[in-house]
Amino acid sequence: MNGKVLKVVEYNLSFGDNSRLVDVFGCIKYKKNNKLYIIYADHGSNYNIVYYGSSHVKNNSILSMECNDSRDQEIIKEYIFKVTQKQELNDFEFISLDDVDGVEIISSNRLEVKPEVLASLVDLCIPKPEVSKTVNTQEAKVVKKSSMGKILIIIILALAIGGGFWYVTNMNTTDNTVKTIVCKGTYNDNDINATVLETKKYYFNHNDSLEKIDTDRIYKFSENDYLDFVNKGLMYQYMPDDSATGGWDKNDTDYTFSMYMKETVDTSYNKPKDYEGVLADNKNNGYKCEESIEGE
Repeated sequence: MNGKVLKVVEYNLSFGDNSRLVDVFGCIKYKKNNKLYIIYADHGSNYNIVYYGSSHVKNNSILSMECNDSRDQEIIKEYIFKVTQKQELNDFEFISLDDVDGVEIISSNRLEVKPEVLASLVDLCIPKPEVSKTVNTQEAKVVKKSSMGKILIIIILALAIGGGFWYVTNMNTTDNTVKTIVCKGTYNDNDINATVLETKKYYFNHNDSLEKIDTDRIYKFSENDYLDFVNKGLMYQYMPDDSATGGWDKNDTDYTFSMYMKETVDTSYNKPKDYEGVLADNKNNGYKCEESIEGE
């Protein structure tokens, strides 16, 4: 098998998210023009779309860039046909993916194939997960007892540390209430023809100073606009910059794309940071806000 499931590690040279996986059906060199190509599809996708692009190996990742020559598509079709028909691939040289763990998608081309063709590519190119070996029952019991003992010690330590932290916090704070503001708004994103439902939750410390923000956005599309958003790769531009503080999801049934972001307020934050200022700024921008104080 010449393929591998890889994570997408970079979008458009600035966006990154480890949560997207792709089935790479091969990184190949076509001997007649000496060009390198990558062929892949979204892992577990319901759409019969195969993406491809001219490629370049960069450290432990592979770049995907759009092909501009119409002959490139015929080369990709030839490769797919020969793979699925189990024919000889004498005109192709395979680049090893053993040391590769990610794909950087700058741009790509798309090719619609039949469902059975995509299924065959996955079956013939992507290695199946290895089945773990059965562990001896007696050894498993010993390991389980040892693990349970360690877990119990960790729980006791966690409770002790947590109790101490709670005690210190409450002994040194005269008012431990935390204020929050939840603001909701709806607007149109005309670039992708979507209606956006946005919810922002602001967290304040005891001095009414903003500390962090959670943002949730739901993009609602018509069916055609949703397919364009997904299949043309527009959604990559709307994914969070950092997978550690954000995430995304798409729903092919109700044609929605969702994302969330967690932001810590620092010196680079250029909007109001005080409680009244944040509330006023959101109301001025058409958001409806609800105020609350934890503990009330």
